[in-house]
Amino acid sequence: MEEFNTIEKVKALFESVNGLGNSNLFFVACQDKAKVTGAAAGMEYPYDGLLINSNENGLGMFYLKAGALSGLVTLSSPSKMTLDKANYIFIPAGNIKNITIKKFALLNSKVKRISIDTLDGKSHKLYARIEEKDFPYHQNNFNAFMEKYGSK
Repeated sequence: MEEFNTIEKVKALFESVNGLGNSNLFFVACQDKAKVTGAAAGMEYPYDGLLINSNENGLGMFYLKAGALSGLVTLSSPSKMTLDKANYIFIPAGNIKNITIKKFALLNSKVKRISIDTLDGKSHKLYARIEEKDFPYHQNNFNAFMEKYGSK
């Protein structure tokens, strides 16, 4: 968590992979394991969470890995994950088919389910809390991301 807990560190991470745009929205999200299941899903989506930068160029994402026991908890927390600097993926804006954001559960408006579908057939199923106290940059950026993609 120490590697991505401030906006300065996050900007430096994305700058190191030429992943900054003119308008950057940095936030963290966890893999929605209820929606991504099976051995094939584990190979295709080998992360527990993502550090995301959404900008006019597309979506840049660093993998986050959880500890061995985090799978026992229903909702993981990015603050308990470590950054995998070796695994960075970029989805160009032109390859994004659809991004949807919905309530995670009927009576829980503090967590949102995110689906990122690409034209090449991949689908990232994630969830994110609106507020992540360990990441001061998250709330404003995630709110702007939800506004951009029409949270329901």
